[in-house]
Amino acid sequence: MSELKGHIFDWLIELEEEKAANLLNECEIDQVYIDTLFRMDSDVETYMYEVTVSVPLKIHRKIEEYAKETSAIESAITEAGQADGIYVKDISWRPYLKSEHKKQNDKKAEKITELLTQEYVNKQIRLMNKSIENNPHLALGISKELIETCCKHILKEAGKEINKDWDVAKLVKETNKQIDLMPFEVENIELAKSSIAKILGGFSTITHGITELRNSYGTGHGHCT
Repeated sequence: MSELKGHIFDWLIELEEEKAANLLNECEIDQVYIDTLFRMDSDVETYMYEVTVSVPLKIHRKIEEYAKETSAIESAITEAGQADGIYVKDISWRPYLKSEHKKQNDKKAEKITELLTQEYVNKQIRLMNKSIENNPHLALGISKELIETCCKHILKEAGKEINKDWDVAKLVKETNKQIDLMPFEVENIELAKSSIAKILGGFSTITHGITELRNSYGTGHGHCT
């Protein structure tokens, strides 16, 4: 279960919307950053996203029968976004075939490669810097998202299959296996290996810390900054 989906799922459970949570469990959910804007009542920046909920085709065909559940899910998405300083501009529901899920993941991997440009990285870094003081939880979320994107890009380039259930720690661990930092000319190979292991281990520790902060700072229902 993705972090976003898990976050909304937990929100629904806390609101005692179990049927909506069960429906969400059958779906996939993604959000895409659109723009930065200012709140009308202050000079604080907030961030605008579009959210897509992908529903199994057999359910989407009779989606009108799930009006109460879909309404609860949309409310949870909007409320969770507001708690994290995010304005959800639009929520769309689209059908997908579960048998096609792997193909969808492959397409996402291709999209990741297209996204991972210098312009994209610079934009994410600017967003992190702008949100550190007013929205630190958002800065942590963006940093985690950027790490995930980089890891998936490296694994895709290496031809490694990515399990959708991997968390960030697992992604980093698998990515580290694909990174060869050994210099071409080195006198003490064992010392070099030890130093590289420390570097990669340090990166894993930093990533783990970011994930812990992201999960405990700003993601819980009712959190106040």
